[in-house]
Amino acid sequence: MEKALKILFLKNRMNVHSVFYYFILSIALVLYSQNTNAQTPRPRKIVKLIRADVQEFDKSLVDAQRVKGNVVFEYEGTMFYCDSAYIYASKDFDAFGNIRIIKGSDYNLTGKFLHIDQKKKIGTITENVVLRDNQMTLTGSRLNYYIDSEIASYIGGARIVSNVNQNVLTSKEGSYHTRTETFYFKNKVVLTNPDYIVKSDTLQYNDLSEIAYFFGPTTIEGDDTEIYCENGWYNTKKDICQFNRNAWVRSEKTILKGDSIYYNGEKQFGEVFRNISIRDTTTNIIISGNYGIHYEKNKESLVTDRALLTQVFEEGDSLFMHADTLKSLPDSMGKDVLYAFHGVKFFKNDIQGKCDSLSYAITDSTLRMFYSPILWNGVNQITGDSISVSNKDGKIDRMNIRGNSFISSESKKELYNQIKGRNMTASFLENDLHSIYVEGNGQLVYFPEEEAKKDSTGLIISKPKIIGLNKGECSNIYIEIFEKEIKKLRLEKESNSTFSPMNLADKDNFLLDGFIWKGAERPKSKADLFLDSE
Repeated sequence: MEKALKILFLKNRMNVHSVFYYFILSIALVLYSQNTNAQTPRPRKIVKLIRADVQEFDKSLVDAQRVKGNVVFEYEGTMFYCDSAYIYASKDFDAFGNIRIIKGSDYNLTGKFLHIDQKKKIGTITENVVLRDNQMTLTGSRLNYYIDSEIASYIGGARIVSNVNQNVLTSKEGSYHTRTETFYFKNKVVLTNPDYIVKSDTLQYNDLSEIAYFFGPTTIEGDDTEIYCENGWYNTKKDICQFNRNAWVRSEKTILKGDSIYYNGEKQFGEVFRNISIRDTTTNIIISGNYGIHYEKNKESLVTDRALLTQVFEEGDSLFMHADTLKSLPDSMGKDVLYAFHGVKFFKNDIQGKCDSLSYAITDSTLRMFYSPILWNGVNQITGDSISVSNKDGKIDRMNIRGNSFISSESKKELYNQIKGRNMTASFLENDLHSIYVEGNGQLVYFPEEEAKKDSTGLIISKPKIIGLNKGECSNIYIEIFEKEIKKLRLEKESNSTFSPMNLADKDNFLLDGFIWKGAERPKSKADLFLDSE
């Protein structure tokens, strides 16, 4: 994002100040020439008529002094050329044909018609207007100067081309306010550079503060970045900018939106405020919240205040994850890793969970949960000191549970199948738990059921009943699960297993040490993720 935010045209701005400065000077030259006969005696610099083929006055033709043919004026080294000129008694002034105002190698202003309205105090040069200096060239159809307000402007469109940095600025209207040293460009403002294009409704720049302001829909298009806002500013002196109102930044892989986007080029960090949305188009991940910050130097970004991650999968299912803070930071291989801190909860149709913190490797969709993690998958509740989940093609593939591993499921009301051990490895098939391998201190409690009774058509006529309690322990346990029931069980190394019919089972054996059923904490929807943080 840094490059896009630093390519605003005023960073290497063309000297548009000279466009209006020389025009003002040109108008002043003509006005000054009309006041050389003023009665108040004082030393003054004289505008000299160097030559004209004809000088005449014929009131029957026009009530003005006329000079015609190769007319040349000179004022302090500035030369004024035209084909003819009228100087009226009202002190209005008209010059016609091939007007050229030249000051050595400094500038050259040309046009076809110049008019000075003394009463309205407006000077205007029109038709094929061209102003050149050693830095830029302005072409247009009309330039005005308002003497009292000291405002120079153009209407009808103009094109300003920089000889310094190849910038080309066009707009339908433009003005320079001498007193405040402020430029205004309005109506279809377009700034073109080999590296970017700026399009805006209104662009304002103050030469004193060196701050540019954008008003109305504005886009900045670079080779790999596009910026949009409807209000914003850029401090060219401090290299700080802010984009407001429906602001967004689009790069090759990311779309960033927010009510306000701020960037400090010198310190290389940006901030985004309110209604944030950061979308990675390659992974279909969207991160939202109300405050975000980005540090360009180490590529670190974080979002907080109702932070939410959404990942959309092909089949239409989505993963939603909420935490107090979501942070993205490249790993040692330069791959983006997402970290979530404090109050982490997530929801997906086939898996839900909560913990204090986690990391999520976006490239391979590997989830690692820390500090009191809980996972729910189907009927199963999974806990441990840490849990990692590997996904493949948007589906759960493998799970590693390390330290105090526990998997449980509710068989019947207040009867729970339980598997406990030091570490566990679980595999999944079509997002359902398929097998579990317990390594170290393995224990289990489960309640086997008789098969459901069916009629000749296969219709179930009586629900299955629990037939007893099976409790066992050994070093390692291997379990296979089919249709959410244990179908294969292997106890390894010094196994000890007992079966008791339900009428003889001791209720003290129904629960393993450390078992806590936390079904009430399970998120049931995306909305549940925010219940504790409202």
